[in-house]
Amino acid sequence: MIKLSNLRLSAGSFNLAVDSLNIREGEVFAIIGPNGAGKTTLLNAMALLREPSAGSLEIMGKDALAPANKMFLRRAMSVVFSQPYLTNDTVYDNVALPLKLRGQKDGAAVEEMLELFQISHLSDRNARTLSQGESHRAALARAFVTKPKLVLLDEPFASLDERVKASIARDLRRVLKASNAAVVFVTQDQSGALTLCDTLAVLVNGKILQQGEPQDIVNRPVSAEVADFVGVETILSGKVVSRQDNLCAVAAGVKTLMVVSDCGGGDSVFVCVRPENVSVSLGADAGGRRNNFKSRVVSVAPWGLEYKVELDCGFTLQAAVTKQLVNGLGLKPGGEVYASFKATAAHLIKRIT
Repeated sequence: MIKLSNLRLSAGSFNLAVDSLNIREGEVFAIIGPNGAGKTTLLNAMALLREPSAGSLEIMGKDALAPANKMFLRRAMSVVFSQPYLTNDTVYDNVALPLKLRGQKDGAAVEEMLELFQISHLSDRNARTLSQGESHRAALARAFVTKPKLVLLDEPFASLDERVKASIARDLRRVLKASNAAVVFVTQDQSGALTLCDTLAVLVNGKILQQGEPQDIVNRPVSAEVADFVGVETILSGKVVSRQDNLCAVAAGVKTLMVVSDCGGGDSVFVCVRPENVSVSLGADAGGRRNNFKSRVVSVAPWGLEYKVELDCGFTLQAAVTKQLVNGLGLKPGGEVYASFKATAAHLIKRIT
């Protein structure tokens, strides 16, 4: 559906440099990254709203940079911006607008989208009177009404509270299953991306650092930058001091960690441990986990639906625990506990020195 090669685009002092990117028909492809990473710039290039200075861009097998192809490609795609930009008209007329601009009238398609995005009851309302969540639903319904082959979404969950975001994501997921469109969306919202996408790419400073299946990137980031962005709260510098089969002993400060990895003896590494993979208990029994450290609680703070507990184990380790566990163990700063995690739950990134 989309094939990028050596794409270059400058915006002021910012430079976008994407060496390779392939998006298949029917695929839901998410691009995540911090503010200023170039996500919207890349999406605008795919939407043919920004002209690259170099490289190639193919969409639906056509050279998207050739002027003769642009009108055809623009009519075959839909773009939803982070702000819905609805017209001063009814919700029905807003959803029907792309059909009207194409000289088409398809009331059944409009009604279908209104129903799929659960806004049929708002059909006669003026779009300017909608809530933020309702506006996003109307914009999405408008994007899919022409049954496009490609849909581009810029921060589809921006500024929505968690309840509204979850509801819209659920309905969007249902529409995507019924549609054969390829969908590309850019976002800072990792949870929204992981909920919807088949493939995930991490964009930092104008470059794609990693792309692949979402769980691979979350659990096996290729760099400390990627690890930090995808929520790896513990990233330690260390050195592999020995390896037996695929079990590495890694010296990290005054402690030795056991990690399953294909790194070799003598390799300088980053040790990555996600907070949800760390168990906290009052006793020394690690339940078969190879890494078990007596620790001091440094802090306990709310973290979404859980609590983040910072531990001093001879190195700083972050753990995600439930409220029930915080209360049950009486976790508070200064308390002594044991922190443990499996050798398979940690991930090593080889450092280039």
